[in-house]
Amino acid sequence: MYAVHLSYGNTILCKSIKASTIEQYLIAVSSLIKGFTEEDFRKDDSSDRNLGSLLSGVLKDIKRYENMADRREPYDHKMHAMARRAASKFPHTSVVCTLVDGFEQGMCAGYRLTEWAQPAGRTCVSRPHLNGRSAPECRTRAIVPVDVRAVSVDGQRLVGLAIIMLSLCNVLKMYIKFRTQKNGNHGEEKLFERNPTPGGFCFVSSTYRSLVRFAQIQLMYPGISPSVTPLSIYWDPKGKVPKLVDATSIEKFMRRLASTVYNLHPVHDSKDIAKWSSHSLRVGACVVLHVMGFSDRDIQWILRWKSMTFITYFRNVALLSRRQNAAFDRLQALPWL
Repeated sequence: MYAVHLSYGNTILCKSIKASTIEQYLIAVSSLIKGFTEEDFRKDDSSDRNLGSLLSGVLKDIKRYENMADRREPYDHKMHAMARRAASKFPHTSVVCTLVDGFEQGMCAGYRLTEWAQPAGRTCVSRPHLNGRSAPECRTRAIVPVDVRAVSVDGQRLVGLAIIMLSLCNVLKMYIKFRTQKNGNHGEEKLFERNPTPGGFCFVSSTYRSLVRFAQIQLMYPGISPSVTPLSIYWDPKGKVPKLVDATSIEKFMRRLASTVYNLHPVHDSKDIAKWSSHSLRVGACVVLHVMGFSDRDIQWILRWKSMTFITYFRNVALLSRRQNAAFDRLQALPWL
């Protein structure tokens, strides 16, 4: 039953059952069946000493998942669909809309927290998180408007807030510069093209909305600077000041989405809800690219990994199983020489 649970695209999310418990269940069921037949259903062949390939693969996957230190659950399209519905009820300059656009950008680019937001409690625009460098262009760790370049359909090249002089449909692609990165490649640029599918995940569209929001807030608070202030800001209507997105607001909103989408109780399932954080965007990006057939090297390049440790984020999902079946199905059509 647990193998079937995994094969339908689920994970061990919110399941207290452990690999060791599953092994005991298998022993108990096997002992019962042996009362009627001499075969051990756990093995591919009765003479084998080890578990069969199916069960051993499932248990290996569960153990790998259990042994991940401080593991995080992926942010996914179901959560994002609910986030978009929530954002439609709030003003464009609200924290909810800012978070939703940040989540969309983060899923496409595999954002780390400091690449777009701030540590917990740092929401003041006059004190963005510093990285210790003295160069003016490196003061802020998070992406700022001038770190964004765009190319229009007719070949125009614009930077920062000047991009919004174009309509979104005329923006062909964007380049984003990562000021500081964990892998040490500070100042690296990545290219993103506009998704032609309306309503789909799109880095260009969500970044464009963030630039528009920044310009709107700048009109209300001229003190912010497109070369220093992080792009992901929102307007606080109570204090009548702009604020930066921080880890606390990310976790609060994302965990509320997770608890609703996955029907988790805020108290009884608090440990499971805590598995969502800002890092879930990076985990989600790895999972999506993996199941869609991107190679490990592609994922490493696109999401800016220096090592191959992102493999621990992969999940046992139904789409992979279907692709595997399709591959073996095509194998039957090949001539045997």
